[in-house]
Amino acid sequence: MIVALAVGIAAGVLLPIQTTINTRLGRRAGSVFSGSFISFTVGTFALALALVITRPRIDYATLGAQSWWVWIGGACGVIFLSFNMVLMRALGASASVVLPIVGQVVGGVLIDGFGLFATAAVGMSPVRLLGTAAVIVGAVLVNVTPHARGHATPETAAGPSARARLLLALLALGTGALSSVQSTVNGKLGVAAGSALVAAFVSFAIGLVVLAVIVVATRAPLPIRGISRTEPRWIWIGGFMGAVFVLVNAAIVPILGTGLTVSVVLLGQILAGIGVDQFGILGATKRPVTVLRVVGTLLVFAGVVLVRVA
Repeated sequence: MIVALAVGIAAGVLLPIQTTINTRLGRRAGSVFSGSFISFTVGTFALALALVITRPRIDYATLGAQSWWVWIGGACGVIFLSFNMVLMRALGASASVVLPIVGQVVGGVLIDGFGLFATAAVGMSPVRLLGTAAVIVGAVLVNVTPHARGHATPETAAGPSARARLLLALLALGTGALSSVQSTVNGKLGVAAGSALVAAFVSFAIGLVVLAVIVVATRAPLPIRGISRTEPRWIWIGGFMGAVFVLVNAAIVPILGTGLTVSVVLLGQILAGIGVDQFGILGATKRPVTVLRVVGTLLVFAGVVLVRVA
């Protein structure tokens, strides 16, 4: 269990780093969708290779009898990944982690409360309400920057206006909710197929098709050769990190259970987001980590734990 806990935290650490890498990739490619397309391509091929190696048994009959909504996980992932790159540029790493977490928690509470996507309805207990409130308050504190408090820094002075920040925050909540939808429908897909790895591959593959259509429709650039000549090799590994994240979660859930797995993974995400902001890891813009932001981060994590274990 100790090893599983450590691996879960490490998997969570991958996500903010993946977002940082994909943000740089998208900026260099000239389009968020171009960066997402490259990332999904790498992730899809990594999962395909894992399928070839492991050769899981697939229940095609049960898989074909599923409702249409089990196939939308990939589209939800496209929106989540692409908008996170926008959010990373505008608000920084920790905000791009914490704000979607709020949406994820709220979306998860709604899915559980109303029994959406053929899930068993779970009553709204006072503990779950308290946890949800703690997550929301914590997210507000995480987004209190020196600029917002009247002490602008060179990094924050050129940032988005208060109105733009509010709009970005609301959109981040929506994409976070889509992440909950993605997790739910992918879980159903994995049960139907008899393999979580198959569900992850299908999700990535559908997302790749969606992005291919978007790239063609918008004529987004794909200057792969130019990127290869001017950027370090690690700029290509964001999609691989996403694939590893999916596989690690599938591996440790049977050991820790879903609630504890989500909690330790989110802890890794939050800690990594603060680290990326504070030290400007992999070329990310440095944004000061204040006491309020640390308190907000702890509140978010405490709220997630309350919601998940209630």
